[in-house]
Amino acid sequence: MPESVQAAPLADGSFDGVAATAAGPPLAFTSRTAHDANTGQAWDLTTGAALGPPVPGFPADRAAWTFGVPAGSPAVAWTHRDRVHVQDVRTGRELVLDGQPDLLALAVHGGRGAVVAVFGPATDAEVVVWDALTGHRLAEFALWLGHRTAIDRSALHAAPASGPLVALAGGADVVVLDVERGEDVVAVPSARAVLAPSASGLVLVRPVENALHVRGLDGDRLTVLTAPGPCDRVAATGAAGRLLVAAGLEGDPCTVLAWDAATAAPSHRVKVPAPVNDLALTPDGTLLTATDEGLYTTRLCP
Repeated sequence: MPESVQAAPLADGSFDGVAATAAGPPLAFTSRTAHDANTGQAWDLTTGAALGPPVPGFPADRAAWTFGVPAGSPAVAWTHRDRVHVQDVRTGRELVLDGQPDLLALAVHGGRGAVVAVFGPATDAEVVVWDALTGHRLAEFALWLGHRTAIDRSALHAAPASGPLVALAGGADVVVLDVERGEDVVAVPSARAVLAPSASGLVLVRPVENALHVRGLDGDRLTVLTAPGPCDRVAATGAAGRLLVAAGLEGDPCTVLAWDAATAAPSHRVKVPAPVNDLALTPDGTLLTATDEGLYTTRLCP
């Protein structure tokens, strides 16, 4: 039986989305609605304190922003009024670029931190890669996404472990791009999924009926994690050579299950006081849960 634990409140308010760094000190970024205005906020999870001032005019749509450590320092990128904003979370330095992409991700291009933007409909989608520090255009290339547009998809990365690779989930396949080579390199059969580093390399974790499947980027199924019912809101990360996974239960929106993927059965059952809007995991084993009543944390590893 999984260990039952209560999530601890980190901040009050209505939180739409949350993302966490995949490497380095445990940091998170959230989107939050307050008084009909959305803000973004970075968090230092070691101290439990907000990191820097809130970002005004931040998008509520999770596809319109991304957070991670593409190289050196954590960065958040978001779209607002036909502009792409890129901010170094540590220093507050902000870069502004022209454009309103449908999807954003972070990557490493030639050793540099990079922002990856996907524009346009499926028939002539365009991928643009910018240097996250200088704004210089590093690459651009055309992309065919079948009969579904970029709007129907989500962008996945696990920078810096994912290097130049960015995955686009949605439709029948997860399409993996190499932004240094300027091309898609593989398509893995899957609809919804998250991308995470593991001891076996980068993996995709996808919910299926009463289970989660962990697959390599070659499409091979590595393991199956069992669940008492259908799952959604999946998060995954690498932690000390292990793969940690968390997912909300569709039939119980206030419950999150967590797994050490070395074992098929869930290790923890986490209760939160409101339905889950979004999840994130940090490499030190901290689970973050965004809800309409607050942001919550749970330590899954000692």
